[in-house]
Amino acid sequence: MTKLLIVDDDLAGLHMMESLFTENGFEVETAVNGQDALEKALAAPPSLIISDVLMPIMDGFSLCRRWMQEHTLRRIPFVFYTATYTDERDIDLALNLGAVRFITKPAEPPVLLREIQKVAESHPTTNPEIGIDEEPVFLKNYNERLVHKLEEKILELKQANERLKYLYQASVHLNTIQPSPQLLASALQAIVEALGYTYANYFNYDAETGLFHLIESVGYAKEEVQRLSQDLVFKLGDPQGLVGLVGQTKQPLILGETGADSRWLPLDSTSRSALYVPLTHNEELLGVISILSRTPEAFTEEDSINAQTLANNLALVLRNAELSDLQRQKMDSLEDMVAKRTVELKVALENAEQATRLKTHFVSDMNHELRTPLSNVKLYLQLMEFGNPENRSRYLETLNRETDRLQKMIEELLDLSRLELGKTTVDPVPLNVNQLVGELIVDRVELAHEKGLSLDFHPQPEGTEALVDPQLFYQVLTNLLANAVNYTPSGGSIWLETATAVADRQRWVTISIIDNGPGISEEDLPHLFDRFYRGQAARESGAPGTGLGLAICQEIMQRHEGKITVESIPGMGSKFTMWLKAST
Repeated sequence: MTKLLIVDDDLAGLHMMESLFTENGFEVETAVNGQDALEKALAAPPSLIISDVLMPIMDGFSLCRRWMQEHTLRRIPFVFYTATYTDERDIDLALNLGAVRFITKPAEPPVLLREIQKVAESHPTTNPEIGIDEEPVFLKNYNERLVHKLEEKILELKQANERLKYLYQASVHLNTIQPSPQLLASALQAIVEALGYTYANYFNYDAETGLFHLIESVGYAKEEVQRLSQDLVFKLGDPQGLVGLVGQTKQPLILGETGADSRWLPLDSTSRSALYVPLTHNEELLGVISILSRTPEAFTEEDSINAQTLANNLALVLRNAELSDLQRQKMDSLEDMVAKRTVELKVALENAEQATRLKTHFVSDMNHELRTPLSNVKLYLQLMEFGNPENRSRYLETLNRETDRLQKMIEELLDLSRLELGKTTVDPVPLNVNQLVGELIVDRVELAHEKGLSLDFHPQPEGTEALVDPQLFYQVLTNLLANAVNYTPSGGSIWLETATAVADRQRWVTISIIDNGPGISEEDLPHLFDRFYRGQAARESGAPGTGLGLAICQEIMQRHEGKITVESIPGMGSKFTMWLKAST
């Protein structure tokens, strides 16, 4: 029987591959990093190894290098299976290190199985030895791949930051321009500086006559502007001069080489390329901006997008200027109304930006955390079709478990999202927290006893009235007590206690849940309230959970203007304390 050693720090993916190959007649051993794999292989060499690249302690490239240096392992076929390093130079490095295959994740189970079977059949352990590069050569190639990945990310970030910086600076400048006779000149100057070009012109559209008139320019002498204003008048829809054409289409236009286009009317003898963008506000045409360069093919599609964005801001500035002129004619009593409306708009903008950030974070988390259970569902659906019929009941159990996990994860994500977006209303009322804790003890004491745990309550008799939303805070109590029950071994103890404290010139009511379970490691403590984080105790115990419960608890406590603190000694237990503002 062919023995596989599969190496991957993604435990779900590791289990998926183990099931796939075991069901198809392979003997499988697993490892979670390169060091783990090397130790297991030296103790009991496999027939073939399948390894990921990006792993802690020792990555796949380093493992392959060490593999080929070991006389007992170097003839054993080495296969990379990864989704991280997948361009041609990564593949070349892998093959030069001695790998016989480079397979990109995710591969369909039948495809992956077929590739591994081919390798197992065509690469017996009598393969000739692989030449091994000198250490400096290996380190050079290895570092080049790492640096290449870093450079790619830095370049992407730099380009994005440059564009955002230009847009932000110009938008801020435009939004700070006060209505004045110099408004258009200041606005054009801001646009030119943001895009890095020399000349810009604004042609104002007169809807009554259908004509465009040059009324402002940047980069020309004053006398030149006066001359151009008299000569350059364009009619809406007339392609000659391009201003009328852009006004009619309301779409940006790039002229890569002015001398090659018969529609071009030269404003000066040095302009070699041009960019035209319309100014519109609520579909109303206000004018056209032309930006000129002395360099041929100077403008890109990104310049067009940026210029259009700034033109839209300028259109808003122009409309605001008109509104400002009208407002100055109104009675002084209207000033308070305008100020109030400005505040409302600012709050609405802040709320919209916050909603966008939360949405982006939410989508990122969903994309990351749904991938593993969905991969398992897909695998077991494949196994239902291609696997051993005798194991279908086990496959169905796994499918049900993964779908339950998905459902719980989605429900908790939606709860957390509603809290962060402020869609969950918090209605705190004065309440004696001893009452809530007492109800929880009654509800959960049988469950604790079934697991061989003692559950006690030590209330402070007086002064425990706090401002609490009973339903939301009961959810916090339930989550924290469930964690204590899940992680405390049989024969252990859990107790709850209430107290009062003074901190930061505020009187608090505290509720603590204490256990003598395994405790929390120092490495896990800073990340307890991160989304999807499950610490060492959770991984080792196999207790069910999504890693969202503590994040939800923290968000609820913050909505109460309170907090959660954690104290823990590994091997001795943990204490989670909820802090609520006292009602008196």
